[in-house]
Amino acid sequence: MKLKFLLAGLLCLSALSTVEAANDELELVPSVWAAWMRGNVNVDGQKAKVARDADNYFSDLNYGYSLELVLRNDQMILLGFVDYFDPLSADVTVGGVEGTLETSEIVGCIAIGYPLGSGKSTMDILFGLQTLRLDNDLELSGSAPSSDSTDVYDAVVMLRIKQELFSNFYINIPLSIGGGYLSDSQFVYDAGVQLLYQFGDNFDVRAGYRISGYDLGEDEDSTDFYQQGYTLGIGIVF
Repeated sequence: MKLKFLLAGLLCLSALSTVEAANDELELVPSVWAAWMRGNVNVDGQKAKVARDADNYFSDLNYGYSLELVLRNDQMILLGFVDYFDPLSADVTVGGVEGTLETSEIVGCIAIGYPLGSGKSTMDILFGLQTLRLDNDLELSGSAPSSDSTDVYDAVVMLRIKQELFSNFYINIPLSIGGGYLSDSQFVYDAGVQLLYQFGDNFDVRAGYRISGYDLGEDEDSTDFYQQGYTLGIGIVF
């Protein structure tokens, strides 16, 4: 119920922001994310521990895709993004039995906030609602496959920093933290760092590193995982 009120408030503020910022800056950022998954995923009551062999480190990379849209003016910022992994494949163990886990993962977020800086270097703070959808398929040696789905809704706070290093080069640091009150997760976080090169006023390329994680409960068998890896994207300003 708390999340429903939060979502209603965000949607109202988003509508106001869209009207206010209709003639201002709109930024579109498509990107790819090559990441490894670590931790535990609960599938139909079974705790699947993601297992990694050092020899398979780079072959265990999973590829995800992100799309971010930022609407900005001098008084307000509206942000929305979607992350998508399908399928995310991992070797797992359950009670000492080896198997495989395939997960389709979608993360979405809508947030609204305020600019704390202006010009070429900016700092923004935002408040938002983030959703996670996991569709899991677990197959263990000698057992029938099992499947389940998880939907999670979390309140998050974001800090996004863009700092000019020298001509046309910037460092971009997006941070997010949430969970606990108003949320389904105990803890959720996302942090990254990117080096950005800007071509004129309307186009940039950016590359960096990102880590994102979820802790869905206090129970030791609850889903508790993180993903980390390299990012590559472009930014287009309209």
